[in-house]
Amino acid sequence: MRNGIFARRFITLLTGAVLCAGIGTTVHANEGGIPVGTVNGETLWLEDVMHQAERLPDEFRQTPLANYFDQLVTDMIDARIAANAARAAKHDTKKDVASAMRIAADRVLAESWLGETVAAEVTDAAIENAYQKFVADTASREQVTASHILVETEDDAKAIITSLEGGADFAELAKSKSTGPSGPNGGALGTFGRGQMVPAFENAAFALADGSFSKTPVQTQFGWHVIKLDKKDVAPAPTLEAMRDQLVQNLSSQALGRVLEELRAKQDIKIRSFDDIRKDALATGNANQ
Repeated sequence: MRNGIFARRFITLLTGAVLCAGIGTTVHANEGGIPVGTVNGETLWLEDVMHQAERLPDEFRQTPLANYFDQLVTDMIDARIAANAARAAKHDTKKDVASAMRIAADRVLAESWLGETVAAEVTDAAIENAYQKFVADTASREQVTASHILVETEDDAKAIITSLEGGADFAELAKSKSTGPSGPNGGALGTFGRGQMVPAFENAAFALADGSFSKTPVQTQFGWHVIKLDKKDVAPAPTLEAMRDQLVQNLSSQALGRVLEELRAKQDIKIRSFDDIRKDALATGNANQ
């Protein structure tokens, strides 16, 4: 007897995908396709099985196909014969079921069309163009190598600035005065890019010139800082191949947003406020209270 728990979990994971396959999507002639089996004379095609496999969670797809192929086919058969039985019992005419089927069909159709539409825009030329723009935008890759002295009060920071202006050594002051963990190392923070430090500290560090230190104390939630900029440079751009997945994701997100925005602009869409909807639901006793 097959593992019923696994089968139930498998069908749950497929949530509608297999059911959609069971509603006649494989009745058409699949010329040149590879048959997997038949259900009451209707062929199950390998192409349809693979489409369902692609929709499985990573925990399944990262294992060999042979490990779950038979189970996937079995669950597709179960879904088809159950769906046929449901149609014979007119279950598909129930209002809530018919509504759920329409919603599922809309989502499948929308995902397929949007996927093809977006993919058509994410060409090699578009990826190359996006990469060249990234390379040209050196500001996004700007980085600094800096040190700091952290103290508890603004007056302490001002006193350190006065000492530095008098010729004191920054690293030695950091070792003797800084309360931060970098103090014993002369205040050295290493090299960092934008977004890696708190905003106030980052803005002050990136505004300094090479070899200079902050002339006024910089306050953050950690205390008061005196910052010294050792050097500012631009990190080398990753290769196109190293960035390809990220570029594809960015271009896909941009294309999807644009397509949906253009579609919405052509529609007459009216959405009621949540408060109004909730009032109606409470009035009819349909809201959770």
